[in-house]
Amino acid sequence: MRMKRSNVLLGSRRVKSGSKVSNEGDEDDWDFEYDLLRPIQVAIADDNDAYQRFGDRIFCAPQEDVLEGTWSSSFGLSHLFTCH
Repeated sequence: MRMKRSNVLLGSRRVKSGSKVSNEGDEDDWDFEYDLLRPIQVAIADDNDAYQRFGDRIFCAPQEDVLEGTWSSSFGLSHLFTCH
């Protein structure tokens, strides 16, 4: 019922995978956790350095070119570049 009255967004964050072992780097060592969150709890991942450092601690909006332009104007999301 709360979803009818408030905005929710799909957010994702990286989660360290404990079961995979890879010698090719840590790209394969990450899984994603998804959750429906309020817009204030989701950031736009527009800074790759910040995303690499904090991607496991924050939820980010889906990284789709079609959608990224509307996130901040429609929902008031923060950009990672402006957060640090």
